[in-house]
Amino acid sequence: MATKQQLDGLNYKQAQKRNSEKFNSFSKIEQKQARQQGYKNLGWENIRKSWTILQKFIPPSPVDFVGFAIKKAEDQYEQAKQGGDLLEVLKAGKAVIKSLKLKY
Repeated sequence: MATKQQLDGLNYKQAQKRNSEKFNSFSKIEQKQARQQGYKNLGWENIRKSWTILQKFIPPSPVDFVGFAIKKAEDQYEQAKQGGDLLEVLKAGKAVIKSLKLKY
């Protein structure tokens, strides 16, 4: 039995659908540019190549280290509250305040 091909864990139809959804979210100018670069969403090799082309149009999202620190501190605070240890709750609360200072 032949092994099914996948792209980022997606089968052919799923990868094709992802490409179409992303492509359709672009402006008409971006769609035209993608087509000029070889965007074609039919056939495995075209789908793979097209995903690479589409990614060039997606701006990278910046990593939000401050948001991550705040979320982690808040999670630790919630765990400390559930544990019931007052000292740990106070330490975790202090960490939340410290992380919020980074943002504000």
